[in-house]
Amino acid sequence: MGQLDGKVAVVVGASGQKNFGSSIARRLARAGASVVVSARREEPLQALATEIGGLAVTCDVTDENQIENLFAQARAAYGHVDVAVNCSGGLGGGPIAEMTAEDIRPTLEVSFIGAILLFKHAAAAMDNGGSIITISSLTARLPGPGLGIYAGARAGIDYTLKVAAIEYADKKIRFNSIAAGLIETDMTAGLFATPGIVDLFTQAIPAGRMGTVDDVAEAALWLADENASGFVNGQLIDLAGGQQMGRLPG
Repeated sequence: MGQLDGKVAVVVGASGQKNFGSSIARRLARAGASVVVSARREEPLQALATEIGGLAVTCDVTDENQIENLFAQARAAYGHVDVAVNCSGGLGGGPIAEMTAEDIRPTLEVSFIGAILLFKHAAAAMDNGGSIITISSLTARLPGPGLGIYAGARAGIDYTLKVAAIEYADKKIRFNSIAAGLIETDMTAGLFATPGIVDLFTQAIPAGRMGTVDDVAEAALWLADENASGFVNGQLIDLAGGQQMGRLPG
């Protein structure tokens, strides 16, 4: 038997070849969950859903109606929702001195407003308790230049989930966040191609290695499993090999 046999999980932000969402979806499916994968791009979603025997539903988290529809379709297909994982986000950045409102809003629409609305509709779909997980970032813990928009949005949602954990206590819904360090994904592949960047970061990580998408997927599985982490709620889980105790390289 799998850890998540009989459970239904919705994973948002799962259209990449190598990203947190797709890795988490595969891991939850291997643990026995029925998995609904979602993102804006339909073709890679359908391929992933076929691979893991799940359901693909396109969703843009900047549109509340689409978020509501995502969870309605999950319930229509499987009858209930037990786990929701939000991996959506954007990499907006730049010095504060150069920011405009137009620079700031797109990241907030996805990483803050969209995340809160996902909390709302995921929780509404959970009749028998559940686990809602969001992916955050080491940069929400350790400040670095040019990260005001991206890290600020992540830090904001990390605090909001603590409020959610209190507000949804009666429904037995847990809210937790995974603060990932720099990990190679589709979005960060260019940075990893920069000579010396891996060595620079590894020197700042007490664990002595870079993290992987599999590390994130295993952490998400643990938070999804009521038997393993049922007493963990309102927490930010650092997944950075200990780097959160130090600083960003620079």
